[in-house]
Amino acid sequence: MKHFLLLFIIVSAAFPQMYGRDIISAVPSEKPSPSQQKQIDRKYGMFLHYGMNTYLNVEWSDGTAPASTYAPPADIARKAAEWVKNAKRAGMRSIVLTTKHHDGFCLWDSRYTDYDIANPGIENRADIVKAVSDACKKEGIAFSVYYSLWDRHEPSYRDDDKYAYIRYMKNQLQELMTQYGPEGICVS
Repeated sequence: MKHFLLLFIIVSAAFPQMYGRDIISAVPSEKPSPSQQKQIDRKYGMFLHYGMNTYLNVEWSDGTAPASTYAPPADIARKAAEWVKNAKRAGMRSIVLTTKHHDGFCLWDSRYTDYDIANPGIENRADIVKAVSDACKKEGIAFSVYYSLWDRHEPSYRDDDKYAYIRYMKNQLQELMTQYGPEGICVS
Protein backbone atom coordinates (compact mmCIF):
# COMPACT_ATOMS: atom_id res chain seq x y z
CA MET A 1 0.00 0.00 0.00
CA LYS A 2 2.86 2.38 0.83
CA HIS A 3 4.43 1.71 -2.58
CA PHE A 4 1.13 2.39 -4.35
CA LEU A 5 0.66 5.65 -2.41
CA LEU A 6 4.19 6.76 -3.23
CA LEU A 7 3.70 5.92 -6.92
CA PHE A 8 0.39 7.82 -6.94
CA ILE A 9 2.05 10.92 -5.43
CA ILE A 10 4.92 10.80 -7.94
CA VAL A 11 2.62 10.35 -10.94
CA SER A 12 0.26 13.06 -9.71
CA ALA A 13 3.11 15.50 -9.24
CA ALA A 14 4.64 14.67 -12.61
CA PHE A 15 1.41 14.66 -14.63
CA PRO A 16 1.43 18.36 -15.62
CA GLN A 17 5.06 18.12 -16.73
CA MET A 18 4.45 14.96 -18.79
CA TYR A 19 2.61 17.02 -21.37
CA GLY A 20 4.77 20.13 -21.16
CA ARG A 21 2.03 22.40 -19.87
CA ASP A 22 0.39 23.31 -16.64
CA ILE A 23 -3.03 22.08 -15.69
CA ILE A 24 -5.35 24.91 -14.80
CA SER A 25 -8.00 24.05 -12.28
CA ALA A 26 -11.43 25.55 -12.80
CA VAL A 27 -12.77 27.84 -10.11
CA PRO A 28 -16.33 26.91 -9.22
CA SER A 29 -18.91 29.59 -9.81
CA GLU A 30 -21.77 30.42 -7.54
CA LYS A 31 -24.04 31.20 -10.48
CA PRO A 32 -24.74 29.34 -13.72
CA SER A 33 -23.04 30.26 -16.97
CA PRO A 34 -25.30 31.73 -19.69
CA SER A 35 -25.61 28.34 -21.42
CA GLN A 36 -26.34 26.61 -18.11
CA GLN A 37 -29.00 29.22 -17.36
CA LYS A 38 -30.67 28.60 -20.73
CA GLN A 39 -30.86 24.90 -19.90
CA ILE A 40 -32.27 25.64 -16.45
CA ASP A 41 -34.89 27.95 -17.96
CA ARG A 42 -36.03 25.23 -20.35
CA LYS A 43 -36.98 23.15 -17.30
CA TYR A 44 -38.24 20.05 -19.07
CA GLY A 45 -36.20 18.05 -21.57
CA MET A 46 -35.68 14.61 -23.00
CA PHE A 47 -32.62 12.45 -23.53
CA LEU A 48 -33.02 10.23 -26.62
CA HIS A 49 -30.87 7.12 -26.49
CA TYR A 50 -31.14 5.17 -29.72
CA GLY A 51 -28.54 3.31 -31.73
CA MET A 52 -26.72 0.03 -32.17
CA ASN A 53 -27.72 -1.19 -28.71
CA THR A 54 -31.39 -0.85 -29.65
CA TYR A 55 -30.91 -3.71 -32.10
CA LEU A 56 -28.65 -5.73 -29.80
CA ASN A 57 -31.22 -5.38 -26.99
CA VAL A 58 -28.52 -4.42 -24.48
CA GLU A 59 -27.69 -1.30 -22.51
CA TRP A 60 -24.00 -1.31 -23.50
CA SER A 61 -22.07 -3.15 -26.16
CA ASP A 62 -18.37 -3.41 -26.84
CA GLY A 63 -18.10 -2.14 -30.43
CA THR A 64 -17.55 -5.58 -31.96
CA ALA A 65 -21.02 -6.06 -33.44
CA PRO A 66 -20.96 -5.65 -37.23
CA ALA A 67 -22.48 -2.40 -38.47
CA SER A 68 -25.13 -4.46 -40.28
CA THR A 69 -26.58 -5.33 -36.84
CA TYR A 70 -28.03 -1.81 -36.89
CA ALA A 71 -31.25 -2.54 -38.75
CA PRO A 72 -33.70 0.36 -38.61
CA PRO A 73 -36.99 0.27 -40.47
CA ALA A 74 -37.20 2.03 -43.83
CA ASP A 75 -39.15 4.91 -42.29
CA ILE A 76 -36.76 5.57 -39.39
CA ALA A 77 -36.22 9.24 -40.34
CA ARG A 78 -39.99 9.81 -40.17
CA LYS A 79 -40.16 7.95 -36.86
CA ALA A 80 -37.32 10.08 -35.46
CA ALA A 81 -39.31 13.20 -36.38
CA GLU A 82 -42.31 11.65 -34.58
CA TRP A 83 -40.18 11.24 -31.43
CA VAL A 84 -39.67 14.99 -31.48
CA LYS A 85 -43.36 15.73 -32.14
CA ASN A 86 -44.33 13.52 -29.21
CA ALA A 87 -41.75 15.22 -27.02
CA LYS A 88 -43.26 18.59 -27.96
CA ARG A 89 -46.77 17.33 -27.11
CA ALA A 90 -45.46 16.16 -23.73
CA GLY A 91 -44.13 19.65 -23.02
CA MET A 92 -40.44 19.05 -23.66
CA ARG A 93 -38.40 22.13 -24.41
CA SER A 94 -35.14 20.41 -25.24
CA ILE A 95 -33.80 17.15 -26.58
CA VAL A 96 -30.35 15.62 -26.16
CA LEU A 97 -29.66 12.91 -28.75
CA THR A 98 -27.04 10.22 -28.17
CA THR A 99 -25.08 10.56 -31.42
CA LYS A 100 -22.37 8.04 -30.46
CA HIS A 101 -22.35 5.82 -27.41
CA HIS A 102 -19.48 3.76 -25.97
CA ASP A 103 -19.76 1.15 -28.72
CA GLY A 104 -18.55 3.79 -31.20
CA PHE A 105 -21.47 3.50 -33.64
CA CYS A 106 -22.33 6.92 -35.12
CA LEU A 107 -25.87 8.02 -35.96
CA TRP A 108 -24.57 10.25 -38.74
CA ASP A 109 -22.36 9.64 -41.78
CA SER A 110 -18.92 10.43 -40.37
CA ARG A 111 -15.97 10.87 -42.71
CA TYR A 112 -13.75 9.37 -40.01
CA THR A 113 -15.28 5.90 -39.59
CA ASP A 114 -17.39 3.40 -41.46
CA TYR A 115 -18.97 2.27 -38.19
CA ASP A 116 -21.94 4.51 -38.81
CA ILE A 117 -25.37 4.78 -40.43
CA ALA A 118 -23.89 4.96 -43.95
CA ASN A 119 -22.10 1.60 -43.73
CA PRO A 120 -22.80 -0.48 -46.88
CA GLY A 121 -23.98 -3.39 -44.69
CA ILE A 122 -26.95 -1.36 -43.47
CA GLU A 123 -30.04 -1.65 -45.63
CA ASN A 124 -31.97 1.42 -44.45
CA ARG A 125 -29.54 4.29 -44.13
CA ALA A 126 -30.89 7.45 -42.57
CA ASP A 127 -29.04 10.27 -40.85
CA ILE A 128 -30.73 10.18 -37.44
CA VAL A 129 -28.86 13.25 -36.20
CA LYS A 130 -30.19 15.25 -39.16
CA ALA A 131 -33.72 13.89 -38.76
CA VAL A 132 -33.87 14.81 -35.07
CA SER A 133 -32.08 18.15 -35.56
CA ASP A 134 -34.43 19.18 -38.39
CA ALA A 135 -37.51 18.08 -36.41
CA CYS A 136 -36.34 20.04 -33.36
CA LYS A 137 -35.98 23.18 -35.48
CA LYS A 138 -39.44 22.64 -36.95
CA GLU A 139 -41.01 22.06 -33.51
CA GLY A 140 -39.10 24.84 -31.75
CA ILE A 141 -37.28 22.49 -29.38
CA ALA A 142 -33.65 23.09 -28.38
CA PHE A 143 -31.41 20.39 -29.86
CA SER A 144 -28.23 19.15 -28.18
CA VAL A 145 -26.00 16.16 -28.76
CA TYR A 146 -24.40 13.57 -26.50
CA TYR A 147 -21.07 12.16 -27.68
CA SER A 148 -19.25 9.42 -25.77
CA LEU A 149 -15.55 10.04 -25.28
CA TRP A 150 -15.04 6.31 -24.81
CA ASP A 151 -15.09 4.50 -28.16
CA ARG A 152 -14.75 0.75 -27.88
CA HIS A 153 -14.70 0.31 -31.67
CA GLU A 154 -12.17 2.90 -32.86
CA PRO A 155 -8.62 1.42 -32.94
CA SER A 156 -6.95 4.78 -32.21
CA TYR A 157 -8.63 4.81 -28.79
CA ARG A 158 -6.17 2.10 -27.72
CA ASP A 159 -3.22 3.56 -29.65
CA ASP A 160 -0.03 4.40 -27.76
CA ASP A 161 -0.25 7.85 -29.34
CA LYS A 162 -3.19 9.24 -27.36
CA TYR A 163 -3.27 12.29 -29.61
CA ALA A 164 -4.38 10.04 -32.50
CA TYR A 165 -7.71 9.45 -30.78
CA ILE A 166 -7.98 13.07 -29.70
CA ARG A 167 -7.67 14.11 -33.37
CA TYR A 168 -10.31 11.53 -34.33
CA MET A 169 -12.65 12.76 -31.61
CA LYS A 170 -12.15 16.44 -32.46
CA ASN A 171 -12.88 15.73 -36.12
CA GLN A 172 -16.13 13.98 -35.25
CA LEU A 173 -17.17 16.71 -32.82
CA GLN A 174 -16.43 19.28 -35.54
CA GLU A 175 -18.76 17.38 -37.89
CA LEU A 176 -21.55 17.38 -35.31
CA MET A 177 -21.15 21.04 -34.41
CA THR A 178 -20.92 22.34 -37.98
CA GLN A 179 -23.40 20.06 -39.79
CA TYR A 180 -26.23 19.90 -37.28
CA GLY A 181 -26.14 23.13 -35.30
CA PRO A 182 -26.78 21.82 -31.80
CA GLU A 183 -27.29 24.36 -29.04
CA GLY A 184 -25.26 22.24 -26.70
CA ILE A 185 -23.03 19.24 -26.41
CA CYS A 186 -22.72 16.70 -23.63
CA VAL A 187 -19.63 14.49 -23.50
CA SER A 188 -18.67 11.80 -21.03
